Amino acid sequence: MALFEFDPVGLPVDELIEEIGAALAARYATVEEILLSAAARRAYRILDLEQRAEDSTTELARQRALRDAELARVAALAQLRGIVADELARIRREDLAGEIVRTASTAGQAAAAAQLQPLGRRTTIPSSAANAVGALEFDLRSKLTVMNQRITRYPNDVYQQVMSIYSPRIILGAATTQQAQRAAVHSFLSEGIGSIPYLRRDGAVHLRMPIGSYAEMVGRTSAQRAWQEAGTHRMLQSGVSLGTISGGIDACARCAPWIGRIVSLDGTTGTVYVAHSTRNEQVEVRIDGTIDQARAAGWGHPNCRDRIVAYAPGLTVTQDPIVFDPAAEKERADQRKLEREIRAAKREAATAPDDVTRRRAEKKIREKQAEMRDFIKRTGRQRRSYREQATFSHGTTP
Repeated sequence: MALFEFDPVGLPVDELIEEIGAALAARYATVEEILLSAAARRAYRILDLEQRAEDSTTELARQRALRDAELARVAALAQLRGIVADELARIRREDLAGEIVRTASTAGQAAAAAQLQPLGRRTTIPSSAANAVGALEFDLRSKLTVMNQRITRYPNDVYQQVMSIYSPRIILGAATTQQAQRAAVHSFLSEGIGSIPYLRRDGAVHLRMPIGSYAEMVGRTSAQRAWQEAGTHRMLQSGVSLGTISGGIDACARCAPWIGRIVSLDGTTGTVYVAHSTRNEQVEVRIDGTIDQARAAGWGHPNCRDRIVAYAPGLTVTQDPIVFDPAAEKERADQRKLEREIRAAKREAATAPDDVTRRRAEKKIREKQAEMRDFIKRTGRQRRSYREQATFSHGTTP
């Protein structure tokens, strides 16, 4: 079954990008959900066996408990590795990178054709159009490989964490050794599978980006770029070398200056005289920059929702310029923060070592969800519930 079950031609581009990001995040987050649940059960069992050995009243009972704990550790590592291998094999068979780029590029070509058709432009393109998005597919495939490698290492991380935690200790008499150990394991597991390296434009590296968030980002970004590259390729093949950038009113500081601007697709700059789109005359067009210049200035960054549409000289009315609104950007950042807090509370509940910890986490979930409802009511922003799921999806845990 295909990962994306919607009409790529009929779906508006904003919804298309959102759907693709959500679908990729759900696919990888389901793997995370499966691993966290499986790891939690096995880790707590190992700690219970080790505690039983510590509480044994005879040497024979202690040796038996230690043997059971060691067997459980070996079995847990093998089982978690097997789960990882099975899940990643399914992902590889699905060819997510290829499907995402093909879906987005098909939609981009269709959107460009729709813009060009009223102008009587040739809308057929040669097979070489695939080259326009081939590099994007390779890049996305590389990013998915990074996630696969991180997931592959997770069983070893769990094993090493549980082993390092097992050292009898009592914290100021306030908790038993077992309680302290189970709390430490719970804290580790509730963080999820993180440490995905992500290099920002300013050179800073994020090392704790969760699997779901990272997958959503690369899915949306790759889909956006594939949609854009395929569309601009079709424009150029049809003799259209100018475009204009459109975007939302909440555009960030890097993108806002480019919205409503005219950009060239072929590198032309300055003021030019070109043929009117429908009349036999020349019109003056001031080109604000090239696509490469816009990107160098920060436009089109990861998760950017802006897009380039064909500019028809003498006909196209460009979008009014947008002034960067710090308040709008803060609202977006505040919503992302609340989403992260809700997801974190849900992971805490899913990996809780006991009922008391689980109830405490569930109370926190309700409080954060109430905060989100108040936030949405106050700001009027759109709530995307899938981003509040512990792993952006629901999966069957082994």
